[in-house]
Amino acid sequence: MKNKYFSEIAVPIESPYGFMPGNEAARDFTFDKENRFKDYRLKKDEKTYDISFDDYGQWYFFISFECGTLDELKLSRQIFRPPYLKEDKLALVELLDKLEINPFYEGHDKAYGHVLSLVPALDSISAFDQARLANYDGNDDPTIIKKIHFIENEYKGERTRFISGFETRSFATVTENQYYAKEIHLPGNARTYLKLFIYFSRYGILPSQQMMPRFLGNLWASTQSLNTRANAALYKEESIE
Repeated sequence: MKNKYFSEIAVPIESPYGFMPGNEAARDFTFDKENRFKDYRLKKDEKTYDISFDDYGQWYFFISFECGTLDELKLSRQIFRPPYLKEDKLALVELLDKLEINPFYEGHDKAYGHVLSLVPALDSISAFDQARLANYDGNDDPTIIKKIHFIENEYKGERTRFISGFETRSFATVTENQYYAKEIHLPGNARTYLKLFIYFSRYGILPSQQMMPRFLGNLWASTQSLNTRANAALYKEESIE
């Protein structure tokens, strides 16, 4: 898992067709109400894909990518092909075309993204590199933001850090804890936290009363230029040298 970036992606889409009910699952008590998101599946060429419908009536397409470089990570959430990328392989754009899914244009050419990076030690990853991850920046992107905002927890001596992107519709989880990464984050938290982030970003409401989502919502608010509600006591800052 190390030296890989795991990119959880959500694309707002126009109403799809040919979908089926999602797998039955126990209620997720992360959310304050049932059906904040209702999950469905699309099937094409013997493969199934995940879509979801929020209680404001917006559809989303969910997909996960494994990326080997920051440049791959950056392109993993490209939903439209701009002229300057006409020769690049854009896996998400090509998949949406294949599935005949139309992205819902909101003034962005990128999807919502949540990236996971498993590292040997958090102290070995500079604030600069953590910012790259949270903002989904490629190797050649200019550095604009000179700090990171994050919250952190520790379990059995291993730390996990959640870092907010600045106006990028993205955030990162960087962890030393392989068990958390494989057994908890990728199977569930990656998408659950992304759903919370989408809802908070689009509607200005955090649809949860749980402690960890509340901390995340405050963190995300701290990097939104038009949001002044963040409590600075509940997140940390680190300057980028």
